[in-house]
Amino acid sequence: MDLSAFILEHENDDTAALVLARDRWPETDVALAAECIQARRKLKSKVPGWYADPRIICPSALSAEQCSSTATADYKAALAAKILRLAGKNPGESRIADLTGGLGVDAWSFSAVAGKVLYNEMNPLLVSAAKGNFPLLGRDNISFSELRIDASSLPGLLDGFRPDLVYIDPARRGEGGRKVFMPEDCTPDVLGLQDTILERGIPLMLKLSPMADISLMIRKFHNVKELHAVQADGECKELLLVLEPGFAGDPAVMAVDTGSTEPRVMGFDLSRMASAKGRFMGSSPLPGQTLFEPGPALSKCGAFNLVSDLLDIPLLGPDAHYYCIPGNDGDKEVFRTLEGLGKWYSVIDAAPFGNASVKGFASRWPDAEATARALPLTSEALRVKMKLRGGGLTHIFALGTAAGRLLIAAERYSPDLR
Repeated sequence: MDLSAFILEHENDDTAALVLARDRWPETDVALAAECIQARRKLKSKVPGWYADPRIICPSALSAEQCSSTATADYKAALAAKILRLAGKNPGESRIADLTGGLGVDAWSFSAVAGKVLYNEMNPLLVSAAKGNFPLLGRDNISFSELRIDASSLPGLLDGFRPDLVYIDPARRGEGGRKVFMPEDCTPDVLGLQDTILERGIPLMLKLSPMADISLMIRKFHNVKELHAVQADGECKELLLVLEPGFAGDPAVMAVDTGSTEPRVMGFDLSRMASAKGRFMGSSPLPGQTLFEPGPALSKCGAFNLVSDLLDIPLLGPDAHYYCIPGNDGDKEVFRTLEGLGKWYSVIDAAPFGNASVKGFASRWPDAEATARALPLTSEALRVKMKLRGGGLTHIFALGTAAGRLLIAAERYSPDLR
């Protein structure tokens, strides 16, 4: 049976059972089919355009787990086009080299904005799949290479393909498959290769672990112009570093949400982040006022005080990282600026944190969710202490604030931006 047909016929089956029963299908590589089925399951919501075509072969479940989603890949493609335009180039006539092709989702998105894309991948199984997949996806401007990227192979590749932009997503797996976060522990060694690229006048885009420390990454790499913390599906999925040859200015740090039709981006100057003082609320929030909880990308950027300064909204405390919008004519502008970058809550009640308020709030909202911040108490411990069942519309926050330890009950809502 054709591999694609077998995958489609058995895509809901137990893959372990399929492999054990492989003798029933001697003409089919059942182990490969089982791996492809697992990969397709991961791609169903992550890259639905690929999942929709059963002819697309994804031979590695691990690669499917690690690959970019459609939303994050498209964001990188849009960022690549911006980098090329700022360099005075027409993206549609430019060349992008993806040196760590993997499953090919990023190269696929790059090929929609660039004239020519080089997909380089040292795993021959992934290269073979990509060569079959890209034509099915309508991409005919992608060339292929199977080099192991290192100090000896990179110069020849760059001089041969002559890219206008290089993209690298190093493998973050060490010995024994353990996850690594530092760039020097990844493959290829992007720290050692950056100068080979930059000295040729080529901008470099790097995808790093979302666990990496922003300030440390900016210090480790050269000519860092921008760092993008990109969130999708409620998580910070990746950090993107943009290295521009000769750039010596203040790097910009971007919080990005890819969850809507158009990505939401809020940018900060690194020097202003360091000098921002923030404003802290010395009183308890009142019913009807709004709490804003920064999302993962905004939190990753760490610009808590600067957001307070820029939007003139107070933080509840230096460590709680929640903002209170008291209510004024500028609310809608604040809401628009922060749209997509966090959660909004309408305050129902607030009281000093103590046994009486804990008991009272628990009796009034037994189905509430719970969060504890800036207190010697975890969110789970708070839930247990209050004997909350969860699943309700109300959220109870226990926060260490500038006004003391507070218990706040609030409900999620979406601001009217009209």
